Amino acid sequence: MVTLNPIFSSDMILQANQSVRFFGTGVGRVAITLDGVRKEISADGEWLIEFEPLDYGGPYDILVELDALFFYLRRVYFGDVILLGGQSNMQFKLWQSSESRDNYKGNENVRLFTVDRMEDSEEHFSSRDGWITLTKENAEHFSAIGYYVASALATPERKIGLIACYQGASVIQSWMPRHVALVPEFEIENRFADHEWYPVWNDDGVLWENMIEKILPFSLSSVLWYQGESNASVAEADIYLNMLDAMIGAWRRYFRNDELKFVVIQLADHLDRAGYAWERIQSEQLRAQDVIPLTKCVICRDVCDNIDIHPKEKDILSSRVCDALKSF
Repeated sequence: MVTLNPIFSSDMILQANQSVRFFGTGVGRVAITLDGVRKEISADGEWLIEFEPLDYGGPYDILVELDALFFYLRRVYFGDVILLGGQSNMQFKLWQSSESRDNYKGNENVRLFTVDRMEDSEEHFSSRDGWITLTKENAEHFSAIGYYVASALATPERKIGLIACYQGASVIQSWMPRHVALVPEFEIENRFADHEWYPVWNDDGVLWENMIEKILPFSLSSVLWYQGESNASVAEADIYLNMLDAMIGAWRRYFRNDELKFVVIQLADHLDRAGYAWERIQSEQLRAQDVIPLTKCVICRDVCDNIDIHPKEKDILSSRVCDALKSF
């Protein structure tokens, strides 16, 4: 039996002007027809079929043949695909924000795919939903930052696809391949308490293996990264920039895109966490744009509540994220 990865469904957004990769697992015959071009392989385990880049536009109907099973992926567009990565402030939903529900808006030019989390009791969408279109009714379940950013950037000519790939209370070591996380430089004691409080997903490489690997090597335009609260020990803060650099390098390598853009959202000030470690992570996130190519840092301390570790004001912050994306 041969299967297609769940990220491929009707209504999906594929990245424009980059290689188009379809992939899955199993043993059998696979054929895909895109824009009049048909490619076929004999799969034996993990398989991949790659097409030449296509410009912004659509809709396309893509024919998929898996042995004797034939079906179409309908209403597929080429636009910009943005991965939403990190921990709870990226996971933070629109309904949790300060935005009035009366202001929620749908947008047929915005689509969302959700990577299954290891702990998903609070996640409304799953990979089984495929790519969903933003509506006024389902907007509340979108990442607030994802909602604002995609709504601002999407146009009929350049649609936006969001990939939700986050986990609250997650450490950066879990988001990189195990062999990258286990280098001697990152093997430190006295880690922040979240490592022990949330052991299911905070071992080295666990979220990489259980979330990122599920969508490799889907083509992306950029990554929005909002993380750091769970690495706020002194020892980790001192090497946070090096860990971020290693993670970004690994993501670019395995997503097969050396020019994958990263927007790092700096931690907001927080009175209960004030001190050396928190401030060092903030400074290292800011310094990242000077030492890691194609990386921008967005500052939020002046537009976010410094009492709540999950600031409810995400609209102005998201506008700055849009500005950062446009500046590349």
